Amino acid sequence: MASFETFMVTIGIILIAVIAITLIASALVRLTIVKQYESMVLLRFGRFHSVRTPGLRVWFPIIDTAIRVDTRIVAREVKPQEVMTKDNINIKVSAVTYYRVIDARAAVLNVQNYDFNAVSKTMAVLRDVIGHHDMNEILQQREAIAQSVAHQVEEDVKAWGLNIEQLLIQQIELPAEMVRAMAQRAVAERNRESVIIASTAEVEASRNVAKAALTLNMVPGALRLRELQTIKDISSEKNEKVIIFMPNNSTTSGSGPEGNGVAEIDERYLANMYAMIEALGADEDTSKSRRGFGGNIKDTAAKSGVSFKTGSADFALDTDNKF
Repeated sequence: MASFETFMVTIGIILIAVIAITLIASALVRLTIVKQYESMVLLRFGRFHSVRTPGLRVWFPIIDTAIRVDTRIVAREVKPQEVMTKDNINIKVSAVTYYRVIDARAAVLNVQNYDFNAVSKTMAVLRDVIGHHDMNEILQQREAIAQSVAHQVEEDVKAWGLNIEQLLIQQIELPAEMVRAMAQRAVAERNRESVIIASTAEVEASRNVAKAALTLNMVPGALRLRELQTIKDISSEKNEKVIIFMPNNSTTSGSGPEGNGVAEIDERYLANMYAMIEALGADEDTSKSRRGFGGNIKDTAAKSGVSFKTGSADFALDTDNKF
């Protein structure tokens, strides 16, 4: 019985010793897993000791201080900043910056809060760069201005162990009256371009018309053929009424058989009229409206003092058309 009690006491002492050693070891030594996208800055007795890379790492909590640093790219939005441009226009500019930690030691030792300071530095540089440009340059050269801001910020934060990956200007907010003025200017510019295009087209059309007129005058009968073609084209619609005007050169005065100054219609003109009327009367509706062209023309000619040189007047014409 005494031996059993002694054994139990021994076991208890061993368990207490193990627990005590475990507590002391956990207080003195600690195992930490550093992730792939992290770096651990180790300070021993308050002084920089080392930067632990990813993996299972041992450090002593009593004498060491471990600071984890995320080395992944971080995106931070720059809130809208009111900026006075070079030409004294008050605008608001917002941006977004992308940066990452490339030196964990500098990010911990050289700056208190590298995230807050990086965004603050971006705001300051953005206002400074925008203030050295006028409004038109800001609107037209947004990418160049963003690159300039990113370059200046990167030069300043390099000592903090940071690298500016990219900086983008998101929005440029203009005053309402400036937006209206720019809209009016854009409309006026479009109107000016449309007027220039229309006038250029008129010039080209007038040149082509002049060339066509010259060509028609050079070829005998070309103008008359063109006239007949135009009349044929416009007569394709059944509800159209065609009015034909006889040109002055189609009649000759003072050459009647009686020599009494009565005008006579040239036989070639009547031939052209016949071809034209035949073309106009190709459809069924026009054919139904034909009348005795010879009788109507002769009656009208008798009243107007016009006589014919030809006896072939077997034409048809709508009696509503009067000369």
